[in-house]
Amino acid sequence: MPMHSRRQFLRLAATFGVAGLYTACGVTPAPEGNSDSNTQSRGTLRLVHTLEWAGKEVLDPASPVRFFPTIELLYNRLVRMNEAGELQPELAESWQANAAATEWTFTLRQGVRFHNGAAFTAKDVLYTLKNVMNPALESPGAAVLSIVKADEVQAPDDFTVLFPLSQPHADFPLLLLHYSMYIIPDGIGEAINTTGVGTGPFVLKQFAPEGVTTVVAHAEYWDGTPGVAQVDIVGIADSEGRISALLADQVDYLEDASPESIALIQQKPDYALINLPSGSWPVFVMNTTTAPFDDVRVRMAMKLVVDRAAMVQSVLGGYGKVAGDHPVWPGDQYYKEVPRPRDIAKAKSLLAEAGFADGLEVTLYTSDIDVNMIPMTVLYKEMAAEAGIIVNIQQESADGYWNDIWMQKPFCCSSWGERTADQVLNEVYRSGASWNETFWSNAEFDGLLDQARQQLDYAQRKALYQQAQQLLADDGGAIIPFFTDILSVAHTRVKNINTRYFDYAKVTIEA
Repeated sequence: MPMHSRRQFLRLAATFGVAGLYTACGVTPAPEGNSDSNTQSRGTLRLVHTLEWAGKEVLDPASPVRFFPTIELLYNRLVRMNEAGELQPELAESWQANAAATEWTFTLRQGVRFHNGAAFTAKDVLYTLKNVMNPALESPGAAVLSIVKADEVQAPDDFTVLFPLSQPHADFPLLLLHYSMYIIPDGIGEAINTTGVGTGPFVLKQFAPEGVTTVVAHAEYWDGTPGVAQVDIVGIADSEGRISALLADQVDYLEDASPESIALIQQKPDYALINLPSGSWPVFVMNTTTAPFDDVRVRMAMKLVVDRAAMVQSVLGGYGKVAGDHPVWPGDQYYKEVPRPRDIAKAKSLLAEAGFADGLEVTLYTSDIDVNMIPMTVLYKEMAAEAGIIVNIQQESADGYWNDIWMQKPFCCSSWGERTADQVLNEVYRSGASWNETFWSNAEFDGLLDQARQQLDYAQRKALYQQAQQLLADDGGAIIPFFTDILSVAHTRVKNINTRYFDYAKVTIEA
C-alpha cells in the first residue's frame, strides 16, 4: 500500500468521476468567502489522489483503507511537524513525561470545536485511541501504538490525557504523528467512514472517492480561516493521467510528478516544479514465508544485483538518494548508512549455495499506480539478468493494485511515504504488524526496537535503532534501492505550497 503519506504519505493522486452530494448530520458547510479578521477564503484548489483502494476508501483515519488526501484536510492530530522537522503542538498544547518515560501527560487545547459544533475534549482522544486499537479494524496504527496501555489511558479532566506505557519510550510523542491518530469525535462509530467530522480546516461537502470529493473552508477553524474556500480531490488512478490532467488545467497541484515529465512541465511557464528531498521510498517486496524468498541467501542475492546509483540516475533523473534496503531516510535523526554495492559474483555464489546454480526465475508484479514502479521494474529485470535471475514482469492495473496484488503476490512493487524511524520500523517490519508486507518475523529485530524505545540516553537509543536497520537490510525481504525527492508541480497561481510540511489551511490561490 503504501505510498503511504506525503509528510508521512508523500504521494497523493487519483481518477475523474462524478459524485453524490454529501449531507452530514449536524454539519453546515462554510459558505465560500467566509472570513475572520485575519483571512478571507478565496477560490478552489484542485488536487488529485491515486484511488489506491479502488473506490473503497473511507474517512476513518485509522482504517486500513483510509482516504488520506482528504483526511489531512478534515482532521487534526495532537502534534504536528514544523518546517525544521521539529515536533510542535496542534490539538495538544504541551506534554511531559515522568522521570522514567513510562507515563506521558498531554494538556489539550481549549476552545476547539468539531465540524458538527461539539467541543473537543479529552474524551475524543480516548475514543480515537480506542478506535485505533480495535482489533476488528486492523488499523496499521495499532502496531505503532501497541506500547500504550490503551485500557489504562485516563482523562482526569476535559483537557488532560495520561498515556501509561508498557515500557519507557523517550520519543513517545513522535508516535502520535501517525495518521491513524487524527482525532475523531467520541462515540461517532462507523459514521466517521462517510461523514469525516473532524476539527480540521475543511468541512466535508461531497464524498466520492471514485469521482470528485469536495471540502469547504471551516470558517470557525481554531487556527484561522483557510486561505481557499474549497478543495476538490479528484480521482485519477494512473500516473500519466495525472500529469495530463495537470497540464490540461484540470487540477492545480500534483505531488507525484515523474522525472520523465519534467522536460514537458518546464516548457509550461504557468507551472512551477518543486523539488524537495524526502524519505519516500519504492520497494521490491519479497514474501519471506514463500519459496524461494524464504531463503536469506536468495534475498541477499536479489539485493546485490542492483546498481543503486544507476537506478537513481536512470529512474529518478538524479532526483533522489541511494538507499541500502532499509526505510529510514538520511534526514532522520536515527539514520544509518548501509552500503550495498553491486556484486554480481557474490549474488551468483549465494544463489548456487541456495540450490540455484543454474539460475532463478521469478515473476515481479508492478503497476503505474506510482510513477517509479514500472521504470525501476524494467531496469531491475536487466540488472538481475546478469546474475542469471530471469525476472518476468507482470504489469497490473493501477485500479485495485493495493487490494489485489500488494501483500497477495510473493514478489511485487510497493511504495511508501516518509515516516520517522520508530514508526516505519514498527509499522512495516515488526512481527505481526498488519502492514508487514514482507511477512518477515525476527525476534532479535523486535527486541532491538523495544530496547530502543526504553533507552533514555540518545546515543544508546540511536545505536539500537541503527542495529535494527542493519539487521533488516541484511536479513529482511525488502529491496529498497533509493529514496525519492518530492517532485511536485503547482500552477503558478497556487501560493504557500512549496515546503516540506506545508499546511493546506495556509495555501492560497490567485484568481
